[in-house]
Amino acid sequence: MKTFLKHTLTIIIGIFFVTGAAFAQQQQMPQQPEPLSPEEVTGEDLEMVASVSQAAQGIQQEADSKMRKVIEEEGMEYNRFQQIMMAMQNPQMAQQIDISSEEQQTIQSVQPELQQINNEARTQYMQAIEEEGLTPQKFQQLAVTIQSNQEVADRFEEISNEGQPEQEN
Repeated sequence: MKTFLKHTLTIIIGIFFVTGAAFAQQQQMPQQPEPLSPEEVTGEDLEMVASVSQAAQGIQQEADSKMRKVIEEEGMEYNRFQQIMMAMQNPQMAQQIDISSEEQQTIQSVQPELQQINNEARTQYMQAIEEEGLTPQKFQQLAVTIQSNQEVADRFEEISNEGQPEQEN
């Protein structure tokens, strides 16, 4: 089940990257695609999504590591940076967190480099999707289907766990 949750998280990250890339290209947020029916999703489709998800985990880990390094080199703890970023996205939380002018300057100074790292990760993610023979739109449609249909999610989990070493309890 942990593996399934990891893959689901990776799919969500993937949807973010795909919609982010589409957003950058079209300058408008695309509509979330309609899920496919379970009969329309083949085992091959699920294998391709599982492969992309596995690649995405590595891409995300590498991007996180690079971002952490950039932030810590500027003298800010990574956890504090994450806390500030969450507060900036949530106005109610922002009122509860004191952000020093030094922290604001640090965030402003690392922002361009973090954006570059994010763009590189997005490009790698798009390449992983295309290397599997999927379009970003098809990948997104399959991801939405996996998330919204338990039968397809179960099939995806089974395929994702094939070839994985057995975990001991």
